[in-house]
Amino acid sequence: MKRLPKQRSKRLLVLMDKRNQTKKVLIAHQSTIPHYRVPFYNAIESKRPKDWRFDVVFDPSEIKLKQFFEEPVDVSQFKFPILEAKTLTMKLAGKRAIYQTFWRRAASYDLIVVENVVHNLAYPLIHLHQLWGRKIAYWGHGKDRSVLEPSLFKRTFELLKMILTHQADGFFAYTPGVKSFLANKGIEERKIFLLNNTIDIEAQRTAFNRELKNRMEIKRSFNLENKNTLLFVGRFTENKRIDFLLRAFSELCKMNPNFHLLMVGSGGSNYPINQYENLTYFGPLTNLEKLAPLYVASDVFVFPGAVGLGPLQALCYDLPVITVESPIHGPEIEYLTAENALLLKNKTTEKEFAEAIYNLFLPDRCRIDSLRATTWPSIKHLTIEQMAENFIKGTNAILTS
Repeated sequence: MKRLPKQRSKRLLVLMDKRNQTKKVLIAHQSTIPHYRVPFYNAIESKRPKDWRFDVVFDPSEIKLKQFFEEPVDVSQFKFPILEAKTLTMKLAGKRAIYQTFWRRAASYDLIVVENVVHNLAYPLIHLHQLWGRKIAYWGHGKDRSVLEPSLFKRTFELLKMILTHQADGFFAYTPGVKSFLANKGIEERKIFLLNNTIDIEAQRTAFNRELKNRMEIKRSFNLENKNTLLFVGRFTENKRIDFLLRAFSELCKMNPNFHLLMVGSGGSNYPINQYENLTYFGPLTNLEKLAPLYVASDVFVFPGAVGLGPLQALCYDLPVITVESPIHGPEIEYLTAENALLLKNKTTEKEFAEAIYNLFLPDRCRIDSLRATTWPSIKHLTIEQMAENFIKGTNAILTS
């Protein structure tokens, strides 16, 4: 058998040793990879240090089945590796639960980052790997914000989540408010890493600047010349309060018929949108080439329901946001301030919501112009690159702890 020269043999041993030192991180979040999360994972891949690498759990059947998000995801944009898994669906106490088949393979990773939920049973089961020295971190809201009055079943699960959170090696908090909540619950601050959850706002801003010069032409193409144009972009789910928005729009048109509402999102067929003469529904859109002109053609973003990342996208286009205070908002409600939004009181009626919109468009328009001037400055620090750097910083800290 031919032997390698000593120098080459030593170099090969050094390379093998370095490869063995490369740690592995597994990310399992939202049970899939939403289209808006792709730039974040791409940014991590481009910025991460060489001493660790990562995979993201993804079920390829989601491309066609769309179990979690109606909006399509373009896998050709993935510049990061995935760990394929299958999704099994079941009923648990009358509620939908799932299990994804990556648990056994997760044992080969040094750090496993999972979403702070328990309806995907694979996530809490990941804690068993701590028995063999694997590190576990959570990523999420810290608590379920989706219901006003949680059932006993829901409260039990929330208690379980907090117990598991205390056992974890780290927590990636969406916003400063989530970080404060966890600290108040007794989680050590050294284990909490602030992400500032976001989308690729710079890509959105680039699209805005590209389309802005064509604004009047875009408005003409949609028959919106001299119209006060409102925009809603989001999924047509109960917590978005679509019925409330449609009734408020009816009230608004009684005050002034010169308003037009553009609506984008999946699920519109479940609502009587065809009954409104001054309403245009586009269905679900994620392609910036099609979506950006709608933002540029609009004057105000209306979103009376549970706030997530949707309004943040509107702010990239200098659109003030009108919403209503609610305990079921996502953590991203923290991004909405007096500089970029009207936050109406919790008990606001449809007529009051309509009046708030109407007052923005009074002849001098000083309020709406003032808001439009400060929307982008208020959020321009929330870049996807900074979110990725925050994640990398937290990952480095957990891996070396």
